[in-house]
Amino acid sequence: MPGKLKTKIFKQNFLQGAVVLMVATILVKVIGALFKIPLMNMIGGIGMGYFNAAYQLFNPLYTLAVAGMPIATARMVAESVAGGRQREARKIMKISRAIFLVMGIAVFILMAAGSGLFVKAIQNPNALWSVLALAPAVLFGCVMSSYRGYYQGLRNMFPTAISQVIEAIVKLLAGIFCAYLFIRIGESQYAANGIVFGVECANLEQAELATLPFAAAGAVFGVTLSTLAGAVYLAIRHRKLGDGMTEEELVMSGRPANSDVIFKKLIKLAVPICLGALAMNITSLIDLVSIMNRLNRALDKDMAAILAMYGNNISAEFDKKEIATYLYGIFSTMPTTLFNLIPAITVTFGTSVLPNITAAWTEGNRKALKKNVDASLRITSIIAMPAALGMAVLARPILATLFSSRMAEVEIAVPMLQVMGIGIIFIGMMSPCNSILQGIGRVDLPVKYMLLGATFKLLINFIFVAIPGINIQAAPYGTLVCYIIIAVFSLRGLSRETKIKINLWGIFVKPLFAGIICAVSARLVYILLASFTGIKVATFGSIAVAAVVYAVVLLLAKVITKNDVLMLPKGEKIAKTLEKLHWIG
Repeated sequence: MPGKLKTKIFKQNFLQGAVVLMVATILVKVIGALFKIPLMNMIGGIGMGYFNAAYQLFNPLYTLAVAGMPIATARMVAESVAGGRQREARKIMKISRAIFLVMGIAVFILMAAGSGLFVKAIQNPNALWSVLALAPAVLFGCVMSSYRGYYQGLRNMFPTAISQVIEAIVKLLAGIFCAYLFIRIGESQYAANGIVFGVECANLEQAELATLPFAAAGAVFGVTLSTLAGAVYLAIRHRKLGDGMTEEELVMSGRPANSDVIFKKLIKLAVPICLGALAMNITSLIDLVSIMNRLNRALDKDMAAILAMYGNNISAEFDKKEIATYLYGIFSTMPTTLFNLIPAITVTFGTSVLPNITAAWTEGNRKALKKNVDASLRITSIIAMPAALGMAVLARPILATLFSSRMAEVEIAVPMLQVMGIGIIFIGMMSPCNSILQGIGRVDLPVKYMLLGATFKLLINFIFVAIPGINIQAAPYGTLVCYIIIAVFSLRGLSRETKIKINLWGIFVKPLFAGIICAVSARLVYILLASFTGIKVATFGSIAVAAVVYAVVLLLAKVITKNDVLMLPKGEKIAKTLEKLHWIG
């Protein structure tokens, strides 16, 4: 049983924990790309419109159920362990797990029961099967999150990391298989009698359109199976390996607080965090609801202008609703998937730094607090700057390389990614800022900032997407403005609440300078290589050269500090080598 193990708990410092989560996130994103890229090539913009419609309902509901509690659990567990109250930490875990289970069941029922009303409201009835297939994932995700929050509070990021990789692998295998299975079923039905899933089809293109709602639902069901796999892994791991607390630590532990006190504190911490995370996911829901509705408005005004704008990139077989679904599917899959890659990595720094910030704040250790704040912001900036600028200047070759069989969709997505690429800088910085504010107890501020940004996003979508000459191309600007506002207010609030002066030169200006050089070198190398090689070789070659250039500029400009390196595994040895070369500040 967990309580009887005598192994010493394994803790990581901020950067070690972040590295664990970052490696897992990179693996997850690579596997995710192996899922979404072939899926997009398989079911196209319309199919991804159904798939993403279900996901955009799932995300806020899932956030409502799980977002606040893991962070609240991690914060309270970190606080209890820092105060020598290990028994209280276990009690927190048991109470949070019970809350998660109740929330998971409630939200699962809500999503399944409200699926019909939802698809009607967004004017996308064919997304119904995808919504129903995804509903159980909320319940399984809640079970996972109860364990993840507990281990993160103990500064052990391995359980979270491993469960994320398991999730990604199962999603890839099960999702692609189920989508492919439904496509083959549709093909065989059309070949047999021309009726596909109850719809009479006059030609092959109509048969493919009739198959897409079910192929998308099959892909979504793979996501549900992946959350089940992750939950099963964490439950078995906890039972077999425990949490690493020794009998000595438990005997010496202070008396745990009353269950009612723990419950009330968890809820008090979780609700504002949950609202903040919900506000972030609401931006995706805003896109879903406002884009579909305003696109239909634009099509009603002047459908011919929109068709003329995109030329042969929109099929003549599509009706008005299918055009709206098609454009939304492109936006929510191609540029948005790439836009979310870097924030998924930078959020690991926020997740990892939270227990360290909480411990430093609780102990009144301002030196440790500043060290963790500076490191998390600087490293996030180092990752976000080149990715943002590089994605903006290489938007077309990157999209064409990844979605080579969907060039019509690529042409529509290129200007979107060029705008959203810049937004990566701001959404990347937002994640560690939010975690730091949550770690010091100001869980209300991220909520306010996100709601402010979301309001501007809604206004931009509502006004400009309905203009036929702009339509879906306005949505990326709404995203960019939204995250600029959130990032600026978050940095200002962080500085005010912690009384820490943010080193703008070292944290932002130096990485920005290196990022610009990186982006310029990437573009120049791409132009050179593209003149005598294929687009794929030129794209990967330019990215590789730009990465080397960026690393050299970072070292020469001494953007990376000795403290950053010391927090890495074997950091002392690496730091000595870099100091001899005068490459760290």
